[in-house]
Parts: sequence; structure tokens; C-alpha cells
Amino acid sequence: MPRLPRSVRSGIPLSLVLVAGVIAGTWLGRKSTDKQAANAVSSAPPEAIAAASASSSTIKFDSAKQAAAGVRVAPVLRRTSNDAIRVTGKIAVDEDRLAHVYSIVEGVLRKADVKLGDDVKAGQELALVDSREVGQIKLDLARRRLEVGFAKTNFQWADTIHKNTQSMIAELLKNPPVPELEDRFRSQPMGDNRHLLVAAYATLQKTQADYNRLNTLREQNVGVEKDFIRAKADFESAAAAYQALLEQLRFTTKQSLLEADQKLQEALTGERMSRAQLLILGYTEKAVDALDPLSEGAAVAHYSIQAPFNGTITAKHAVLSEQVGPQHQLFELADLSRVWLNADVFEKDLSTLDHVVDKRVKFHAAGYPGREFTAEIAHTGSAVDEKTRAIRVVAVAENPDRVLRPGMFVEVLLPLPAERPTIVIPSSAVLGSGADAYVFVEKAPAEFERRSVRLGRTVDEHVQIESGLSDGERVVVAGAFALKSELLKELLAE
Repeated sequence: MPRLPRSVRSGIPLSLVLVAGVIAGTWLGRKSTDKQAANAVSSAPPEAIAAASASSSTIKFDSAKQAAAGVRVAPVLRRTSNDAIRVTGKIAVDEDRLAHVYSIVEGVLRKADVKLGDDVKAGQELALVDSREVGQIKLDLARRRLEVGFAKTNFQWADTIHKNTQSMIAELLKNPPVPELEDRFRSQPMGDNRHLLVAAYATLQKTQADYNRLNTLREQNVGVEKDFIRAKADFESAAAAYQALLEQLRFTTKQSLLEADQKLQEALTGERMSRAQLLILGYTEKAVDALDPLSEGAAVAHYSIQAPFNGTITAKHAVLSEQVGPQHQLFELADLSRVWLNADVFEKDLSTLDHVVDKRVKFHAAGYPGREFTAEIAHTGSAVDEKTRAIRVVAVAENPDRVLRPGMFVEVLLPLPAERPTIVIPSSAVLGSGADAYVFVEKAPAEFERRSVRLGRTVDEHVQIESGLSDGERVVVAGAFALKSELLKELLAE
């Protein structure tokens, strides 16, 4: 391998010397073509290529070489960017309209007529479970209803007795004749209280009459003293017994009414508990009212599993005669008339979300070329993913014709804010990246200049140039790698 002069070796890094040796040896020994030189450059260390490329700014490249390398030149453009950033999105089920359907009672699956992919309506029966638990609750409801009926009857009877007894006591205080009292209250039920009150009142009336008669005779010094004393004692005893009876009946009838009311409330509470258990299982108030467990027979244990909303059966795990319960998912139901659009927006593009009008974005699906869909942004992630450096954006899209299917990939357009006119070139014209980005500018038909540029935003395979290029200049948009290889070859030849 030829030895480079010391003056050359002293100014070139060791890695560049090695690359030069490899390329020069290959070129001298095999008379390689430009393509072979390009392969050598592509295998060289990046720092060596950067150093060599930066050391010269112009290159001669005739039309024959341009044609062979596919070099194509185009003028720079200056335009206002009203474009949109395109990000990949994915259609997903609207999780607000997704249901995993279980049987909330233990039992045996007896019927499941719906099929995978069926559209169902809210309230439609999806499956039927035979559950001992449900049967027991229904029968308990029937028993509670009977208890309520008995308690109501007892309460009404106690209330009637109490009212009629109190009414008769109030009348007795007016001291009516006994026959008149009996006639008035004969048709009003009050149990034994009528007989007790009338008997005590009649006894009081009789003993009082005897006492008054003997007292009159005594004042006239007629009659026997002992008869008067006996009559007085009988009158006082009858009066005390009558008064005690009044007080007792006032208390006992009211107490009986309170006890009957308590029994009624207990029965009503038991019935409400049975109803609540059925409501917890999904029965409506109307359905509970219509239940007649004693006439259902074996169907008393049937529990119907119904669709919670209109949707499509997207998964089915229901097997007949299988034991099911709260841990066994039977169906997955999704409302596909509305879907979610999930898209990841990179950190550098987050500002574009501020320019989305009415929070609506447009997107396209490969399966429907030429058709544009819209979705409304519902949520943007609160944190940037550490691995992807992006946030998750969730948008809601109406899907009445069901063409958008969960799992489908789409292209989402995020509109960019209107900007002042800037120079843009195809992304294929740029070599390097970041602060080391550069392009080849055509200075003459066979002469090109390497020019460092500062890059702006990339949109639709075009990149904005913030500095380094001027209006009217022409840049290499295809075959630039051949010029890069030629530039390195000229440096090494020197």
C-alpha cells in the first residue's frame, strides 16, 4: 500500500488514514467504479466521513457521472405551510360503551341463543340461567306478601275496634239510656268491648238508682239502715269498676292498634327486602310487581340475562349446561356505532394540538381510499411516555355504518398553524442530521457546493430550511450520496 507523505499524515486523523488506505488500495489495485467507492464510504466510520466531507465545499461532477448516479436537481421552494402532521392511529372500541356480561347469580346456563356478531337491543335476552338463589328470593317474596296481607287485615281490625270503642266511651260520658246506647252501637264492631261497657254501665245505672232510692227513704226515716249501707257500697263498687273498665279499654285498644301497626311495618319491611334483592339482580319495579312466583312452577328459578344497551356481540363464552356465576364472563357487548381513535403524538409535535379547531381531527383509512373521517378529541395524555416520547390522544368518531372496525390502523392529520413563507426542499436532499445536516447546491451544470443548513419542521416528505439556502438556488434532490462519495474520493486523492 502506498505510503502517504508525512505532511499529509500529520494533518489527517488515524481513522481517516485507515479509510484512505483501504479506498486507495482498492482503487489502485482493482480500478474500482464509482459504485465500489460508495460502498467503501458507507463502511467507513461516521467520524471519518464527517471530517473528510467537511474539509472541502465544491466538487466537479460531469453530466455522464450524473446520469449514471441518477443525480437530479430541483429549485428550492418558498411556501406557506398549511399542511398537517401525519401520525398513525388505531381504531378501538369505545370503552364507555363496552360491557363484559356476567351472570351475577350462581346457576346453570339453560339457553344462549345469540351468536357472535349479532346486533342486539337494550333489554334483549342474551341467556337464561337456572338459579336456586333466584327461586328462593322469589318464593320468599311470595311469603312476605302473604304476611303483609295478614298484617294489614289485623291492623284494620285493631283500628276499627279502637275507634268504635273510643266513640262508645265518649257517648257513655253523656249518660244515655241503655237501650238507646245499644241501638246506636249495635252495628259497629268492637269485639267484647261493647258487652263489657254496656254491662258495666247498666250495673252502674242500677246500683245508682238503688242508692238514690234508699237514700231518699233514709232521709224520710223510712227503711232499714243496713239496706242503705249495702246499696251505697254496691254503687261505689260499680262506679269504681266502671271507671277502671273505661281506663283499661282506652289503653288496651290503643296498645293493640300500636302492636298491629308494628306487625304491619315488620311485614312491609320484609317484603321491601325481598323486592330489593330482586332489584339488585336487575329486575325492574314493574317486573317485580308482575311476579307471581307461586304460579310459575319450575320457571320460578329462571334468571334472564339481558343486554344493557344496543350493541354487537363481539365475544361469546356461553356454553349450555355449564355452571356460571359472577366469575364467568358470558359475552362481550360493544356499541360499534361510535369508536375511539387512539393516536400517539410525539413530544416535538404537541403544540399542534393547540391548533385543532373545535377539537376535531381528520383521518383516513387505507381500506376506504378517498374517504375522509372526523373525530373529536376527548382526552390527551397527562404524561409523555418515557420510551416513545409521545403522549396518547383519544378521539371519538361516529361510526353509523360500522366501516371503522376496532384494530384498524388509520392516518391521522394534525393541522399545523399558518406560518410565514419558508424555504422547503425534499427530505431526500438532506444528508446528515441535526447540526451536521447539509445539502449539495448546483453552482454550475457540472459543479456542486456542499452547504450546511439548519433544518426546521418536516411535513409530507419535505423539510423546512431555516438557514443556509436562498431563493432561486437549485439543490440535488436525488443521487446526493454519489456526490458525497466523490467528495471523499477527491479528498483522499489529494
